This record gives sequence, C-alpha cells and structure tokens, in this order.
Amino acid sequence: MKVRTRRVLVLAFAFLLAACSEQAAEPRPSSAPEVRPSPTATPRPTNAANDVIYLRSVGSGGVTNILAIDARTGETLRTLADGSLSSDRTTLYAPEQISGATETLVHVIDVATSRELRSFTLDGAYRAIWTDSGLTALSRDGSHLALANSPVKIDGDWLTKFAVVDASTGTTNAVFEVKGQSTYGFVAFSPDGRSLYLNQFGEGATKLRVFDVPSATLLPAVTAGGAGLTQNGFRTPGILSPDGRWMFSLDAGSATTNCTSTDGPQCIGNGMPPYVLALDLVSRRMLTLPLPVEQRSGDFEKYLLWSIAIAPDGATAYAINPAIGVIDEIDARQLTLRRAVKIASGRSDPGALAALGQLFFPVAEAKRYITGGAVFSLDGTRIYAAAYNGITVVDAATLGSRIWQKDNREFDALALTADGERLYAVSNASGVISIISTRDGTPLGELKIPAFGQTIVRIDSAR
Repeated sequence: MKVRTRRVLVLAFAFLLAACSEQAAEPRPSSAPEVRPSPTATPRPTNAANDVIYLRSVGSGGVTNILAIDARTGETLRTLADGSLSSDRTTLYAPEQISGATETLVHVIDVATSRELRSFTLDGAYRAIWTDSGLTALSRDGSHLALANSPVKIDGDWLTKFAVVDASTGTTNAVFEVKGQSTYGFVAFSPDGRSLYLNQFGEGATKLRVFDVPSATLLPAVTAGGAGLTQNGFRTPGILSPDGRWMFSLDAGSATTNCTSTDGPQCIGNGMPPYVLALDLVSRRMLTLPLPVEQRSGDFEKYLLWSIAIAPDGATAYAINPAIGVIDEIDARQLTLRRAVKIASGRSDPGALAALGQLFFPVAEAKRYITGGAVFSLDGTRIYAAAYNGITVVDAATLGSRIWQKDNREFDALALTADGERLYAVSNASGVISIISTRDGTPLGELKIPAFGQTIVRIDSAR
C-alpha cells in the first residue's frame, strides 16, 4: 500500500489556506524581488518546451513567492516576492513591511525583468491578498490596490484591517478596521475599484460582505432574497468573465438530510443541491442557479472536484465535475441551465493492493483541492478540465468528452500557453507540474515543484 504522506500534508495546508483566505501569512523580512537562479529539482533538459512559467508557490509557514521557472530545465530563474498582479500580468505590486512593521513599502515591478519601476509607502503593516484561483486585489483598471494585515487576536477578539490605496500615487483612499469574533478574507475587487468583496468567517457561517470604498463602509452584499450570501458547502474559488465584471463560482451544496430510512417517502430532505453563483462586481447583484439535485454528492472526494469555465466570449459558463461525471452548460447572461450531460469520470483503477490498503487504512487516501481546474482552448472549441485522473477534454459544441490519461496524475490547477499548444497542469499530490501537448495529450515533460503550487499566474512562451 502506498501511504501518501506528502499528499495528506498538502491537503491540510490547502484547506488551511481556503478556510483562512490567507489570514495568517508570516511577515517577510524583505519583499523585494530576489534574482537567484536555483533548481527546483534535478534539471530535465529533455522537456519539450521553451517556456518560462510563473508559479505562485506557498511554502512553510505560509511564506509565498512567485517562481519564474524554466520549463525545459526545471531551474528557478528568478524568485519574486508575493504581490498583486495587474490584469495583463505584466506588473507586480509587492508590499514589504519596513520601519519595524510600522510602514509598508510597495514595490511596483516589471514581471518579465524583475526591474523596479517605482515604489510608494503607506502607514501600517500590510500584505498582499489573493484568491486561490489567482484573482489579485488590484482593480482591473489598475487604479486601486487593496492590502490587508495579518489578523491578530487581542483580548479574545480578532483585529482585521484592509486598506485601499491609489495604485499610482500610493494615497490611502479608504481603511476598513474591525475587531470582533469574525475575521475577513478577500473574495474579489470590482473592476472600477469601488467595491471590495470579502468573506466574513465566524458566527457559525461564512457570509459575503462588500466594503464600499468611496464611503469606507462595510455593507451586506446586495442580492435578491439573500440567496448565495451564506456559504452552504464547499465553494470553488471565483472565476472572472472576460470583461472582469462578473465573477462565477459554484457551491457544492450539502448532502445533510433530516430523513432516515424509516421515514418513508413523505419525508422531504433538507440537503442543498449544488448551485452556481454569478456576482456582478459593479452593481453588487448576485444571481444563483440550482443544478440538478442528483448532482449532489455525499462522497467527499467527488464533492471537491467541481470547476467553472467561462467561454472566451463570456456568453456561456460550464460547471464541470468529472469525478461525478457531469457537465452543465449555462447561459452566463441569463443564468439559466441549457443542458446537463454525462461525461467520462477518468478514474484509474487503483489496483487490488491499493484497494486492500484503502480498506484497512481509509485515511491514507487524502482529498484534493482544485484551485483552477478548467480552461478553454484559445478558439473556444474545447474545455480542458482536471479529471479524477488525467485530463478531461470536452467539445464545447456537443459536450462530447474524452480522457487523456497518458499522464494520469491528479491535477489541481491548469494553464495554457499563449499559442494554445501546451497545457501546464499542477499536481500537488505528485509534487510536479506536467507539460502536456494539447494536440493529442502526449506528455512533453514535467517539473518538480518545491512547495504547494497554488496557481500558474503567467507563461512566457518560446524565448
């Protein structure tokens, strides 16, 4: 039996990140980029790729960096400090705590060269904030930057603080500071920088709130009937529409029920089906779409493997769970379900020995945490999604599917090169990034990664 110790540790760390929404990152002694070539693993000069990939890597104690990795050799070319990336992924805003953690110096850096373009300073100790899917707290128009403190407990209450600053001048526009039993985590930033969306953790629930930047006021998120404001089950990290206005996510619902085997058909279960959430980041309007109740799963392994993909034109969204074996096609503008189709699950046979081991040691098989499990091909005709094992490839027109299992690892985050020829797939269970040809699923090589690989934030192709 193969006991996956690394995988158990990765899962525990990933869920700590999700639950706290990066609430407790340790202060770094320096946030300035460090140019320091070093191998992430034994070099693999036979990898059939000439790309440089930028991986957000979360190491021991929550210390986070962005690694620029040579895809051919596996060498780390540069290490950049954690920060917020511009929407075009060219500029990094990296905060550094200075003056005894009484001030924050924000370095504005050209990502391709690590050259500092400018910097500004603000009062207080702040850090960068991201979502697990890679959304950063820099507004899409580049006008506003949000930063947060690392929450601290004082006299039994949590002190949480956010600051929104002018990204050009560094002038502080608004500050949100609260002390209580709840903490707050970053969810999204409106494209105009006027609305900062936060999750409130505490009081027995996770609730969506909005910080109104012009008035510096924390408000309830606005939605019809309150639907979707309180999280009912595992919720996927948000994915933005192409124009950055809408954010889509999926709540996996709850299989909890008050019915027992003796209640009979008259008992109505109180479990929640999965549902898609669409949040208009500008108007603060939220819509929800329940999915077929039979897509609810009490299998925790399957329950976590939902992903959302948005078509390049923004008109269609897809909710995909290859573990359950379903894909839902959704009108993204009307938020209505067009069709639900069965797809192949892609689960590999673990073999008799592994099955026997799982029988006696069920906890040895840890669960996954998908941070970016689905991407579209450049022409919008295909969807690549993390399957149970390998990659599920879905025809966007017919929703027909096939499985690539030449590399049948369990993947957590996917990213495509600019030419659409290569798919990079992060497997934290295996500690590698696989390189896969999108022509036929042929493996092109792999890269060892030194820590938890949260998301690939940029790829520079064909140097």
